[in-house]
Amino acid sequence: MGLQIQSQPAQNLSAAFELQGSAERGELLLLSPIGSTLAQLNWTPQSAELKQGERQWSSTRLDELTTLLTGTALPVPALFDWLAGKSTTPAGWRVDLSQLAQGRIQAERQSPAPQVLLKVVLER
Repeated sequence: MGLQIQSQPAQNLSAAFELQGSAERGELLLLSPIGSTLAQLNWTPQSAELKQGERQWSSTRLDELTTLLTGTALPVPALFDWLAGKSTTPAGWRVDLSQLAQGRIQAERQSPAPQVLLKVVLER
């Protein structure tokens, strides 16, 4: 997963990831190149929890914790649809699934600012 945020200064994040569950209840792990866990995000309809090393945060809003983790709100529920080949588009986002068969997804957020580019490359 690669994430580019056009903020001042620009931010770039890349990490391997594992996504389990569903849009309503699931887990997202971000992993280093050697496979160690950088962050673990769990959510249910009522709450979300982020663990990063010894630090832990809780919220009733998943997007609040993805912002804390990456610097921007990520459309995690839509990611499940995108992986299933459905072009669900949350407000402000545009998704390109034309290379999904090759294991690639690209999504852009135009609004709200800053602009965000999310690239996903799947291992097959």
